[in-house]
Amino acid sequence: MNAPTTTAADTILNVTLGLPTAPRTTKPRKLGQTMVMDQGWPISFVSDVLDDFGDQLDIVKLWDPFLRVTTSQVEKRIEVYRAHDVIVQPGGIWIEMAERHTDTLSILPTLRDMGFNALEISNTTSTHDGLKRREDLVAAAVEHGFKVFGEVGKKFFDGDETRLTDDNIDTETTIREFHSLIEAGAWRVYWEGHLLRKVLGDDPESIKAHAFTGVRQVREVVEEIGLENIIFEASGLRPRANRQWLQFWLIRLFGPEVNIGNARIEELGNLEALRMGTHPIFDLGSAGNYSGI
Repeated sequence: MNAPTTTAADTILNVTLGLPTAPRTTKPRKLGQTMVMDQGWPISFVSDVLDDFGDQLDIVKLWDPFLRVTTSQVEKRIEVYRAHDVIVQPGGIWIEMAERHTDTLSILPTLRDMGFNALEISNTTSTHDGLKRREDLVAAAVEHGFKVFGEVGKKFFDGDETRLTDDNIDTETTIREFHSLIEAGAWRVYWEGHLLRKVLGDDPESIKAHAFTGVRQVREVVEEIGLENIIFEASGLRPRANRQWLQFWLIRLFGPEVNIGNARIEELGNLEALRMGTHPIFDLGSAGNYSGI
């Protein structure tokens, strides 16, 4: 586990103003990772954001909008991210489409040649658990030289064997899936964001309603799997307030070094401020009132 080290050597707060900041691990880090879903911002915008906040971004997922973009444009985008030491993966749906329409293994060399250095093995469209299938794909992708991200949970309760009800985790099954994917070679495992928002909540009312049952279940999984092995998704498709409430709640539960996924690239600075406790979250009382100052 990384010992927290400050990244403040050349920041305004520490050098120019002489103010203290909470310690943060530096890249490449095992904890405190941030993953964003690139939803199609112009490359020039991405480049400018990374010039300011690139040290705060660890992983990017090129989401399904890029399936209709030219290969050369995708490769240019990958180059921009990798120039800032960001791990680049296609969305899990890319691999799921390959499973349905071709030999999945046949596209792995092409993805590697394009510049992708990571893959996500997800379970979004399967109508059954398919855990053995995912284990095999994880192992194959590792053999092709990729960092591999597994995924536990589905977007919807229907067909999700890791849930007993819409907002109630089957902890035994969840822990088994995490272990299986990690043992197959997954570097990290995403925990589906739409599941987490049902189990933990993503607004003040639902967070309070699940403050006992949901938190207890999620903590049980984390204690068994290890915080460094899990990337908690907070859906970037939810309204901004909802995704920030969930991000904030994850930070409150597990500290500023929790791994958070599916953030939006234009909100990298806001997420870092949430980690530091210098950005307020409203409607949660004093808990969200500048906790890091």
